[in-house]
Amino acid sequence: MNSGKIEVVCPCCETKLQVDKKTGEIIWEEKKEKIMPSLSDMVREHDAHKKEQESLFNKRSEVQKDRSRILEEKFKEAQKNVDKSKDIPLRDIDLD
Repeated sequence: MNSGKIEVVCPCCETKLQVDKKTGEIIWEEKKEKIMPSLSDMVREHDAHKKEQESLFNKRSEVQKDRSRILEEKFKEAQKNVDKSKDIPLRDIDLD
């Protein structure tokens, strides 16, 4: 290795770089080859992702139904309380 150059490996993409010590410029780079998954692996991954999304959708749907039920109960309870209290509460502006 020449004393004016440093070889570095990127921790993220594992690209090998040769850097000039003085300028900090990259002299050359050698990118790591990406291995393409097989078609069957991609299909399996897609199916797994699809099942995960369906499961997530179903969970969120159940939460939304439960939330709607709770809000409906609260609304009915509030309506009962409104019907019982026929007195209109006084506001500061009503006292003027």
